[in-house]
Order: sequence, then structure tokens, then C-alpha cells
Amino acid sequence: MRKIIDEKIKLGRVVILGRPNTGKSTLLNALMSQKVAITSPMAQTTRKNARVVLNSEKGKIIFSDTPGIINKVSDLVGKRVNTEAPKEVGRADVILCVLDISRPKTEEENKVIGLVRKSKAKKILVYNKIDQAVGSKDHLAEYNYLEDEFDEVISVSAIKETNIKGLINLIFELLPEKDSNSTEEDMEIMESKKGPVISLNSKDYIAEIIREKAYLFLRKEVPYSVNVEVDEVIDKKKLILIKARILTTADRYKRMIIGVGGKKIREIGYNARKELELMSSRKVFLELTVEIDKHWAERDIQK
Repeated sequence: MRKIIDEKIKLGRVVILGRPNTGKSTLLNALMSQKVAITSPMAQTTRKNARVVLNSEKGKIIFSDTPGIINKVSDLVGKRVNTEAPKEVGRADVILCVLDISRPKTEEENKVIGLVRKSKAKKILVYNKIDQAVGSKDHLAEYNYLEDEFDEVISVSAIKETNIKGLINLIFELLPEKDSNSTEEDMEIMESKKGPVISLNSKDYIAEIIREKAYLFLRKEVPYSVNVEVDEVIDKKKLILIKARILTTADRYKRMIIGVGGKKIREIGYNARKELELMSSRKVFLELTVEIDKHWAERDIQK
């Protein structure tokens, strides 16, 4: 039986929005001071909304990392991904609108701003990649006109963790004060005391780590025809056994993923295993195979 706590704390949902590759997931990792979201140079590496909870002396924040909003999509996965961010906006107490000021403004920013304008939540305009916005790559002037529409404005470098503490302070200033037992769902999410609470179950999170490594090693050789499914996770105390499959849609992609003499799949598996060992402080045995499944995207969109 849960002990009822009747005290006021800063508590709320913070939704991170932006076009692809603005550094949203990198920003979330910086805010949490550890890796909780996968990253890669490819657009829409994040495919689903992922929630993680920050516990602080100042209060509790439920962060929602959303996929980047793409202007025009035709594939099934892209269409599903574009519906993810709007689902979270209606539940936000604070919205972080992340802009990459090292790139010129496009129609994708307009779509993001349009979504932000529909929300009644408090809003922070986050200028990201200030470390890269130098000389001809400084496009800050293209975004300045937006500042009057936001409650706060801050410039950060997520990858270098510049001004991250300042951003956290701004978030807490804007968060509402609530009874700590006011929302059953919020309190259920926050019960873990051991670091961040991630909304993905263990198989899903392992699959995301493997998919990140596949993106990093395959780069643009394989388009959005790759998914990962984890079939089995066996905890043997000193060792974690994982069986997983990389799914793709055609034999030519399968050959690229495996690589000459199996080089690519070994690189993907080795780096995924090393990261999982680092995160779990355990030895990991990863059995990773590649399969052709032309219908994985159709199943994924129905989830």
C-alpha cells in the first residue's frame, strides 16, 4: 500500500519538440546526465515517444523525447513517426522547442512552430548547437523573430553540455506546483529510486541500442528499412544472454547489413554489446542475426 504524501512539489511533463537532427535526444541525455535516448546523424532515429523521469531536490520532471517532424513523408514508418509528437503536446506543462541554429530555417521548423502555437503550455525556445553556429553557419537571425512568443529563451550546446543547468533551472521555474500524490500515473512512473525511469521495457530498450549501432555503422547505405526485435533476454546473474534479430525488407539490404565476411554485423553486435555491458555492469552475450521481413513496418505501425 502506497504511503500518501501530502506536500507541494514542482512536478510536470516537459515535451521536447523539433525537426529531425536538431539534437533533441542528445539534449535529453545531457539533461539527465546519462544516456537514456539513442542518437545518430540520420533523421528520425527516434521513432517513438520515449519518457524518462528526472528526480531532483527541486521536484520531478517527466521528459518526453519526440521524433523529429518531417515535412513530407510517404512511407509507412515516416507517417507513423510524424503522429508521435502531437500525441504528447496536449499533455505538456512545458514545451522545449529545440532549434538547430547552425542550419537555415525550413518548412519543417514552420510545422514545429505551428504545433507549439496550438499548445497552452509554457514554452522555452532552445537555440541548440551554438558550438557549431559559427561564421556562415550562424543562422540565429533567421529565428530571432520567434522569441516574443515564448516564456523563456536560452542558447545551449547539448553535445558539449553548455548551459544545461541553466535550462533545467528555467524548466523548474515554469513547472506547476502540485500535490506529490496528485496524479496516480505520475507517481507510478516515479517510484523507482535508482536513476532515471525509462518508459521502454528492457527488450524495447535493448532493441533501440542495437538499432542505434546499426544506423551508425550503416550510415546511409540502408534506408529506413531496418528494425530490431529482441526475442529473448535471459538473466544468469553474472551473464545476460540476449537473442535479437535485425529485420530488413530486401536481400540486398541484408547483404549490406552483414557486410563482407560478416564484418558489419560483427561491428554492430560488438558495439551494442559493449554499451549494454557498460549500462548493466554485467557481461553480455549477444546473439544477433539478420532476417528479411517485408512486413515489419506494417506490424510496427499497428502497435
